[in-house]
Amino acid sequence: MQTNRWKVYDIPHRAIRYALSILVQETGNTDFKDRNEVDEFFRLSLEVFRILEIHARDEEAVSLRHLDLKLPNASLKDKEAHIRLEKKLQELSVLAANIKTSAHLGEGKEIRMGEEFYEKLIDFQARYFLHMREEEMETQAKIHEYFTDEELQAHQKEIMSSLEKEDIRLWAKFILPNLPAERRKQFEGMLAAFA
Repeated sequence: MQTNRWKVYDIPHRAIRYALSILVQETGNTDFKDRNEVDEFFRLSLEVFRILEIHARDEEAVSLRHLDLKLPNASLKDKEAHIRLEKKLQELSVLAANIKTSAHLGEGKEIRMGEEFYEKLIDFQARYFLHMREEEMETQAKIHEYFTDEELQAHQKEIMSSLEKEDIRLWAKFILPNLPAERRKQFEGMLAAFA
């Protein structure tokens, strides 16, 4: 595989790796007896879960849809993985909400639930990282076989133009810290065009 080709997964996967890593770290540091810390944990979990939802939605609506038009059912494995991961994500989302409710009602279950969330999050992170690596190696190879870099850049513009401004800001929060200076400037320019 050529390494100088346009990599459709590079930027979103950098953001997701960073976001999930921050959430794991912050969850591990959270004092679930402290309502303010629980609120911060919950806010961060909502942001990270939103990034994951947007990525799966846009990947299926644009990148995988275009691939399936050229190579029918090429995205089946990725879509099946998305279904499994979305189910786990929903479980984490419900658990995070229950932690917040318990902390605010003083039910005393939030510490145990926080530990459960942390363990499930680590498992989810491992599964998600493996899934992303498979996409970067297998799906990206198929995409490179059927699309030019110009077509892939058009797909990225299609995705960017579909995003709400607040979603663009959210992506930027997790993408910008993970780019070298030159690429960060390029990405900031692209963000400005869509923000």
